[in-house]
Amino acid sequence: MMFQYVKLLLYSIFLSCKVYAIPLEDSGDALNLFGLEGLSENYAIGATFIEGDIAVPLKAGRAVYIRSPKWPNGIVPFDIHASYTNDQKSVIRGAMSEIMKSTNNCIRFVERNSSTSVWLRIIPSRGCWSYMGRAKSSGPQDLSLQPTGCVYHQVALHELMHALGFIHEQTRPDRNQYVRIQTENIQSGNEHNFNIFPSTSVSTLNRPYDYGSIMHYRSDAFSSNGLPTIKVITDTDKDWESKMGRGMNLSDQDAEKLKAYYSCS
Repeated sequence: MMFQYVKLLLYSIFLSCKVYAIPLEDSGDALNLFGLEGLSENYAIGATFIEGDIAVPLKAGRAVYIRSPKWPNGIVPFDIHASYTNDQKSVIRGAMSEIMKSTNNCIRFVERNSSTSVWLRIIPSRGCWSYMGRAKSSGPQDLSLQPTGCVYHQVALHELMHALGFIHEQTRPDRNQYVRIQTENIQSGNEHNFNIFPSTSVSTLNRPYDYGSIMHYRSDAFSSNGLPTIKVITDTDKDWESKMGRGMNLSDQDAEKLKAYYSCS
């Protein structure tokens, strides 16, 4: 069953954690994360979605209030649904390993045990999506990687970055200095996916804008006509237009942002 598409009105957004991500449109079979209109509202999980793949509790209503606290001490307990194949589990664990290695194990994913109060539960639900940061006070916090289309290394990285508290790169408050949004090319009803967050709500962690982030939209994200929806402004950076949103791994800046946010030494 297709979930009803609902255009989300964002008129009050507050973020306690900050940085960014990319809806990925991978080659091959990977789902276009920013094209999943059917994920806009999902009563089955009690959440609505913004920017395609960020889950927000329905109880927040239309005045969306996003809290994204850190995982204490950078430790993220998790379990992976038993229905994934061994190869799929290896892909998911590989993404976790890259994050741990890039932060020198300052951020650690550990198997949950019976005493774990909050954990990341990776499930084979519809689509690729995650909550922002440590969003639950008790019990499992879901992260969905649909077996067909989402279990790819770069997609798992992207959603794990959301779970660690990072939002999409092109929503940072200084983005208009680096990219221009071509609103005339955006699919009707998807304009909100290009909202920009104010500096009072979002921190850049004093890191430069990162066209190569695992957390950046493709240049043709939500395009209605195949033309770019995001154009690079600076001539010296124009080559990034064909590369944005196509990364397979964390960028160097992604790693630095993780370490900065989680106060890694």
